[in-house]
Amino acid sequence: TWGKQWARIFAEQDGITQVWVAQVDENLCVRWKAYSPTDSLPQQFSAKDLQNVTRSGEIFTFRDHYELISGGLFPLIVDGHVIGLIGLVSDQTNFFKSDTITWINTLTKIISDSLLEKENGSKGWQAAFSISRILQSSLDVRDTLPAVLEILAGMLKADAIIALRNNPSVHRSELLITYGLDAAALAKLNLSFEAGLTGKSALGRQLEWIEDLQVCSPKPRLMKWLDEEGFHGYCALPLIGHNDLVGALEIVWRLPRVSKVWEMDFLERVAEQIATTMERAAFLKDLRQSNTELMSKYNAMIEGLSRALELRDLETEGHTRRVSLLTMQLVEHMQIPADQWDAIRLGALLHDIGKIGIPDAILLKPGSLTAKERKVMQQHVVYGYNILAPIINMRHTLDITLYHHEYWDGNGYPHGLKGKQIPLVARLFSVVDVFDALTSDRPYRPAWSRGQALNYLRGQSGHQF
Repeated sequence: TWGKQWARIFAEQDGITQVWVAQVDENLCVRWKAYSPTDSLPQQFSAKDLQNVTRSGEIFTFRDHYELISGGLFPLIVDGHVIGLIGLVSDQTNFFKSDTITWINTLTKIISDSLLEKENGSKGWQAAFSISRILQSSLDVRDTLPAVLEILAGMLKADAIIALRNNPSVHRSELLITYGLDAAALAKLNLSFEAGLTGKSALGRQLEWIEDLQVCSPKPRLMKWLDEEGFHGYCALPLIGHNDLVGALEIVWRLPRVSKVWEMDFLERVAEQIATTMERAAFLKDLRQSNTELMSKYNAMIEGLSRALELRDLETEGHTRRVSLLTMQLVEHMQIPADQWDAIRLGALLHDIGKIGIPDAILLKPGSLTAKERKVMQQHVVYGYNILAPIINMRHTLDITLYHHEYWDGNGYPHGLKGKQIPLVARLFSVVDVFDALTSDRPYRPAWSRGQALNYLRGQSGHQF
């Protein structure tokens, strides 16, 4: 489309009757892309003429006094390489004079810059897409930034990039990661940050481009360091998330560097992507820290509840911790998924928490309970469920608390569930609960041996278990 546009512009100039626009690839192969006014190939230019212009980058013109025409081949040059050709024919034999060639050269320079902007803009979108995929591959920006900075440096032909992170708590910028600095320069930069010589209010909220640091005055601290290292071109790219400055990229070149439109567009896209990733990583870090602290307090509360019961009921002293350990061994042996273990462990620790609601006269009674007292005691599983349900929403924890006294044959409590109506975790825990009770000393009997307890468990298969 760019070829058709420029062909039309040339064709509108007085004296020009035919225009051709071609692209030249790395092998100097010429492909005609646009024509005006007709789709005819330029017969006026021989293969030798084309080859000479593409190889030398020099203008070629001719006059044909028999056909009463003149023509010229004008190369489109970027970074010393011919990337295209403009072929022109006029119905005036003296059309291509020096002043005409001058304005044509000016226009071909504009076309070359336009083509470069278009090509680099397209590459910029591809690079931005690659950077986006890299940034999404990890939650830790330190893992992804090295590859991102490498792509960025390649696109901009930069010699080094310094990534900074904003630390609002101390109003400083911190060195995050670098690209392209040798060991000596990196050591000097690290020392500068550690000594507090750089980074103080180094981050701005506006993109700053300095063509040549060597002639820039005054210089901020970090720029002075870069100046001493021999860098000329400089760009400070702020990384702004949701209105918050999260960091910056400092991009430097060994030679003076003039900014280009496509580079600004590319940098804005990349800056937004990096800033979003850094902001997300910081948020997730804070969230993980909050969750860790919350879980620590939560576990401490659970341990406190289980110990509160042991202080009141000396008969169960150490029982909750023992059954929780043994329960976890059993569920691992039974290959219950690990993501269910926390809930099962909590259920084991808190299975008897409802005994807090049982009167001392019944809970601490040394002898046998009457039928009425036994009914009150059996309510401890309901009390426990009612205590935990408002603060714990894990199904396995509540199942163990409420159902660990249900029997396989339906003779348990509180609901008389039977068989597989009883949740599996409650059935497993009841085995552990009874085993620990039998192998522990009680005021009314000494502890059973492991063999005796195991024989009892086997005997209750199909009844209690």
